[in-house]
Amino acid sequence: MIRQLEADAVVVGGGTSGCYFAWRLGQAGLRTIVLEKRRLADVGQEIDIFHMDEVRFPEFGLPLPTNGELIGYYPTGLAWSPDLQVKNEVRYPFYVMHKPAFHQRLYRYVEREGGQVLERAEVVWPLIEGGFLVGVRALHQGAPLEVRGRIVVDASGIDGCLRTRLPADFGVETEPIRERDTLYVCLEFRDDLPPGTPTGLNFYPFHKAFWNPSRGKGAILGIGQPGGYDVAWQKHREWREEYFGNPGRVVKRTQGRTPYRRSPYSLVGNGFMLMGDAAFQTKPFSGEGVTSSFTACQIAAEVAIAALQLGDVSRAALWPYNTRYFRGQGAKFASMFVQLPAAAGLSRREVDFLFHHNIIFSGEDLRQMNLDYETRLTPRDTAAMAARLAWGVASGRFSARSFKRLLDASSAAARIKAHYQRYPEDPGGFDAWVQEAKKLWGEETI
Repeated sequence: MIRQLEADAVVVGGGTSGCYFAWRLGQAGLRTIVLEKRRLADVGQEIDIFHMDEVRFPEFGLPLPTNGELIGYYPTGLAWSPDLQVKNEVRYPFYVMHKPAFHQRLYRYVEREGGQVLERAEVVWPLIEGGFLVGVRALHQGAPLEVRGRIVVDASGIDGCLRTRLPADFGVETEPIRERDTLYVCLEFRDDLPPGTPTGLNFYPFHKAFWNPSRGKGAILGIGQPGGYDVAWQKHREWREEYFGNPGRVVKRTQGRTPYRRSPYSLVGNGFMLMGDAAFQTKPFSGEGVTSSFTACQIAAEVAIAALQLGDVSRAALWPYNTRYFRGQGAKFASMFVQLPAAAGLSRREVDFLFHHNIIFSGEDLRQMNLDYETRLTPRDTAAMAARLAWGVASGRFSARSFKRLLDASSAAARIKAHYQRYPEDPGGFDAWVQEAKKLWGEETI
């Protein structure tokens, strides 16, 4: 016999996105059930330590970290040029936090508002009736379970275990993420570090690497790279040996994946919403996804609450989540996904040139990128940057080919951002919008 449960909303995935959404619905008096395939004590262990912008806590109604969550507070960080001759101070405060403890806090929030979090509950199949997603079949600690809700949410992480099981005609892209759209993140925790090694938050953009604080006086040496874990660990070793040798003692190594691609064109269907890493809502410039996903979850929760209160959870009723997300953060992220590959393809010498002349990697540029997910340049700023780049080309320190690639990427990014800011108000204009978006992304169109 199959055990059956019901709620206003069923959330697949007990990570930060799913729990934040469930908590917000609970605050509105709606009952949620969260299904997490792992043991709750294991959630967050693969990353262990992460950081959150200070400004995001009040934005999302979260108290600041204390006790077991708090590792440290850092009001500034450093971005280093490849030659280590330039270190740009980024005045943007972060809290370094213990991720499993933060998850436990979110579980308490959900349960305090009447929600239920089930561990070791793995989704097997979606339940679709009359064109609406009405629940899921799962295995809960090995036993069959059916959970029904008026809205069903996929917040299951990068593999999107619910999205990828939906019918192809459901109105949401169902293809699994490809390896080429994935960043492989490798973290090495080191203790007993010798004097002279970095302290605080340190970012090495050319290598896509960082040296950040861990517990006590330890450090985390991390990197994010495409191509698989073997490639990422090899790049990690090369970067670490070049700059630091083999400092201190390795405590442990962990690894994980993060999506690096545009979000699906629609995040809703009849009775369905998609968010977090499952919706590829990570920051393009860092690969992090907690707070950027909270932005989406906050919108989704407001839309879901209104739909549930009205008794209409159709695709059209949930559509404002699409419109509000893609015209805001989604448009900025789409723009960055177009621009950043051109910057990532620059040579070491070219990145050094940019650092030495405060182009792209200045402290203020990086502060704005973290705060607003874009840099705001006046026409005078743009002209001055172009002049410095032209001088770099003339002096042989920056290639004409790279200059053209940056200019082309900037132009393409502006077009795609403008297109996302015109995201349709309702499903009626969606197909035409998608066809144009595919052209701008260089994808095949029908």
